[in-house]
Amino acid sequence: MSERRWQLTPQHPTALQIAADARISPTDYTDDQVWELMLGKVDSPALALQTRYGGRAGLASLVPMWIVERRPVYQYQAYAVPPTVTSFAPGFVRLEAKITPTLSVRAEYWVIESHAVGGRYTVKNTSGRAVPDLALELVGFVGINGQEVKLSTLPRPEGGHALLLGQIGTLQPAVLLENGTASPDSRSKLRAAFSLPPRGQTIIRFVHAGLGDVSASLALAQKHLAANWTPNLRKVAIGMNDIPEITTGDENVDAALAFSYQHLVQSFLQPTASLPYASFVATRRPYTGFSPRRDGTDYPRSWSGQAPTLAYLSALAVAPIQGKWGWGVLQNYLAIQRDDGWIDWKPGLGGQKQGVLCLPILARLAWGLYQYTENTAMLREVYPKLSKFFGRWLQRDLDIDGDGFPEWQNELQTGYPFFPTFAQGLPYGQNADIRTVESPDLLAYLLSEAICLGEIAYLLGHKEGEKAFADQAKALQSALEALWNGERYTYRDRDTNLTTTGRILLKDGRGDEEHFLAERLDPPNRLIVQITGGVEHTPKVIVYIDGVTAAGEAIRDVVDGAQFVWSSGRGTFTTQRVYQQVDRVHVEGLSRVYAVTVSTLDTTGVDINGLLPLWSAGLPPERAAALLKPLAEHFTRKNGVVMVSTRDPRFDPKDAEGGAGVRPFWLTLIGEGLIETGQVALATDLLKRLIHAQTAVLTAEKSFFEFYHPDEARGLGEPGNTNGIIPLHLLLRVLGIRIVSKTKVWTGGSYHWGSPVTVTQYGVTVKRSPQGIHIEFPSGKTVSLAADAVWQEVKDGA
Repeated sequence: MSERRWQLTPQHPTALQIAADARISPTDYTDDQVWELMLGKVDSPALALQTRYGGRAGLASLVPMWIVERRPVYQYQAYAVPPTVTSFAPGFVRLEAKITPTLSVRAEYWVIESHAVGGRYTVKNTSGRAVPDLALELVGFVGINGQEVKLSTLPRPEGGHALLLGQIGTLQPAVLLENGTASPDSRSKLRAAFSLPPRGQTIIRFVHAGLGDVSASLALAQKHLAANWTPNLRKVAIGMNDIPEITTGDENVDAALAFSYQHLVQSFLQPTASLPYASFVATRRPYTGFSPRRDGTDYPRSWSGQAPTLAYLSALAVAPIQGKWGWGVLQNYLAIQRDDGWIDWKPGLGGQKQGVLCLPILARLAWGLYQYTENTAMLREVYPKLSKFFGRWLQRDLDIDGDGFPEWQNELQTGYPFFPTFAQGLPYGQNADIRTVESPDLLAYLLSEAICLGEIAYLLGHKEGEKAFADQAKALQSALEALWNGERYTYRDRDTNLTTTGRILLKDGRGDEEHFLAERLDPPNRLIVQITGGVEHTPKVIVYIDGVTAAGEAIRDVVDGAQFVWSSGRGTFTTQRVYQQVDRVHVEGLSRVYAVTVSTLDTTGVDINGLLPLWSAGLPPERAAALLKPLAEHFTRKNGVVMVSTRDPRFDPKDAEGGAGVRPFWLTLIGEGLIETGQVALATDLLKRLIHAQTAVLTAEKSFFEFYHPDEARGLGEPGNTNGIIPLHLLLRVLGIRIVSKTKVWTGGSYHWGSPVTVTQYGVTVKRSPQGIHIEFPSGKTVSLAADAVWQEVKDGA
């Protein structure tokens, strides 16, 4: 597959989940069967191919058992040399082992399509004597709801037998083994007998197919077993050549990088009737990929659409490999754009929508895609739609106070609805309504969009657009400056434009009583009303608040309970008015089992949003430099950058509640911001911290995770989630290497990795080290540059 030959054992970092590679294989969004290779240990099978059919089975497995001189060899300790992984690619794994000291086996597993997987065993006799009476027995197992399913064999008209795995939900899978017959001692396996001459070899293949009835499964298995696999496996090898191969000098890190690329490519599925271009899912695992409704509308969040945070990571990471996929992710958003420019946050392959406006990151994504692909035609195509999307964010319905500074309309839009300042419905959160707050992260995203749209306009020769976006960028820079507090950027109230601390005016007051507070608020502030009790019952309430507005007007606010956000026995509401005095609060419709708490809005919370303007590429140098101090003091931990200040009382590394986790998307934004401001060494350090943790977790758990513990080698969130692979786009930026084609490379800039790193792609090899840069093209031409050479284009033949 790749030029690199691995020797990966169970003690190495591996993630051996394999799924159909959408570049070369058919995929099925509503019935995608994903497999996992399990490398064994003592007293367990040395090698097992497993799936759960998207949750329809507790476990299904196929285990190869070798019969040598009547001795079965399948357990780890029975092999002379247990299986090791020597090569892997999207949808493919190759392993090698020794059944005996003179009988070697090469096992190759390939996911042919979403409904079929195949295996090929090449057994070689390395001795000078013939070996008779050998056999491969392929042993099947299926467990559902804690019970083993009885398997059976079926005679085939053309001879031999098929292994039937029974009724597994909506499936009736079947297995065919070349020259396979029913085993005389078990109905759960197929047997293929063979012998080997001196120094001879044989190849035995199998195919598993999973469709809705036995005849269809058998027909599909027979189709793939009869096919010549060589052309398709050659496509797998060619596809590997498109994927960057990165050598750092640390084999474990190299493996973690290679599995990151494998899982990145495997996360993509082919277009559907709902989206015109290939899209991704966040978690492609043996227990995912089956929609009982057969339309995807019942899928969990990891399969229900392309979230913009993961879209940014995945599209930029995949663009050097498959440029049309990177652009396709962006085009999927634009394909569902409304006439007024509105784009949904999370369009899905099953037609899903999130119902909120997308994170303003699409122009930045487009500009990044152009850097990798240099596709000016695509920029020209998407520019008008991106301009309209940017304009939609500046419309008055998203800027309630009309000051040119829009507000988030939903916490989901930020990509992280758990910041303690808000976190509606969560016990540790303040539960403030994000619509009442002006946020530095939204300004950072919009400023980045304006700058990138200006760059695109300049490249395309659109003078008017270039000037318009430059003016927008200046206005956004001015608005952002108003949020500077001398150390970082802060939240502020939407209407007062003040950043204020909060305080509790009423704590757990009885729900069936009036509460006379007579509290004066200086400066004026809005209120957060919280109702607790009643277990899961949601009461019908009306809240009356008497007081004086910031303008000095005596008022009574009447709030219907439908305006509250209810979750786990708790309802919260943030007033739309700002008060300078609160006289009385009364909740009608509550009994004594309920409690009422009233507090004022606190906008002083310190979280990573105060640093995100660093990423915008539009900060004055002195502001960017000043942000390095809070980055170091509040957010940097052993494994990277956390979401909330480590000094926040709600910061809890034990369970990452309240923002303690390290999340690769936000680490990527901070890293890119550091690179833009010349802090490549610091960006490199933060990335290496995360990679070290990810590699350790991959070694222990055989899986990436959605995010990571800030201090320990522990994955958190959903296992196998692509959000948690190594940030590959940031890695290439830190290394200062971009291989555009077999004849063109961009490289240079300061280098702070320390040890040499080599990147090979499209037959081009680029090596960077503290001593210099060395480039070798497939033609044989070599180019050497100084270690600190400026960022530059290098062409073969130039």
